Amino acid sequence: MNIKIRHTPLLAAPLLAAGIAVAGCGSGTPAAHAQPAAQPATSSASSAPATPASGAPHTSPAHHLRHHHALAAAHRTACGTRLWAHIYHPDRLRLIQRCKTVHGTVKELAWEPDGDLHIRLATRPALVNSTNDQYEHGDLVLEEICQGSVTQADAAAACRGVPHNLTVPSVGDKVTVTGSYVLDQNHGWLEIHPVTSLTVTGHVAPPPPSQAAPPSSAAPAPAGCHPTTPSGNCYEPGEYCPTADAGMTGVAGDAKTIICELESGRYHWHPVG
Repeated sequence: MNIKIRHTPLLAAPLLAAGIAVAGCGSGTPAAHAQPAAQPATSSASSAPATPASGAPHTSPAHHLRHHHALAAAHRTACGTRLWAHIYHPDRLRLIQRCKTVHGTVKELAWEPDGDLHIRLATRPALVNSTNDQYEHGDLVLEEICQGSVTQADAAAACRGVPHNLTVPSVGDKVTVTGSYVLDQNHGWLEIHPVTSLTVTGHVAPPPPSQAAPPSSAAPAPAGCHPTTPSGNCYEPGEYCPTADAGMTGVAGDAKTIICELESGRYHWHPVG
């Protein structure tokens, strides 16, 4: 019993010290020999789940769903939902993808009687079909609806209220275009119709400075000279003449008579008299 009494304090002392240390951490007062508070605080913060502050709103699945629906609605509006109401005879268009963004180079612009700007866009071959190849030079058709003057009677009502706020590119511009990807069933080709946004990402390079042709060394042939050189100029005395013109007389550029005669093995034009 005496041995046990002597050893019991030795075992209990560490436990008592640990209890004091724990009590000190719990109360916010560091113990004399405890580890620095920053280390356990960092470890605890990294391992424990975040708890919202008192009064902070909690995000629920319903909140996320409402947010998703709001984004989807904005996406649909940006990609043609609103403008589809301004397409005349919309049944001629078969919707493939409500919202699509494409990139390419503008090849041609044409204003149409229904007020649409018809644009040919050179882009990925996967976006066009054989009718685009046949009638649109292999390009995708873009339709900026109601952006021009409407002279087509059945399109006038549909275009009322459409703002003229789309970018009109230039031929050669590189552009990014968003809108509805459709099949025009009247024509058979694929289009972005209607276009809801068009951004020019690269302007057409300015043409190189024109280089004037060097002036011709020979004066143009006067109306009365004959025969003339293959380039249309007058013959002058001393110039070679074709063998076929041997013995022929003509009129030089100075209006004097000349004749084609053999000299030193070659035919030359010589003045007469």
